[in-house]
Amino acid sequence: MAKILLVEDDQILAKLYQTKFQREGMEIQLAYDGEEGFEKMKSYHPDVVILDLIMPKVDGFSFLAKVQADAELAGRKTPILVLSNLGQESDIKKAMDMGAKDFFIKADVSLSQMVEKVRKYL
Repeated sequence: MAKILLVEDDQILAKLYQTKFQREGMEIQLAYDGEEGFEKMKSYHPDVVILDLIMPKVDGFSFLAKVQADAELAGRKTPILVLSNLGQESDIKKAMDMGAKDFFIKADVSLSQMVEKVRKYL
């Protein structure tokens, strides 16, 4: 069973994603800030991470930097897909340069489309 980690501070949105991925036969854990997400990434060993950028404690860019700086996590090469309200070219480029495998703007992607995007990286 595929293991997904969703790092998203919007609890309502996170629960919607959780329900959708579970219905699609995937295991999913939630983290509501980047600090919790980083710890869960280390312990949960997800197959794919879906990451918001604007979050409390540790934002998405700092999360990506922490993953790159951690030899164990960087060595796993877990695909990190950014799902954000930020959509400026500079934000997309920065996230991709910091190791994100793909970037999606929340308003432009449905739950079903996100499931398909995740499947592509499994």
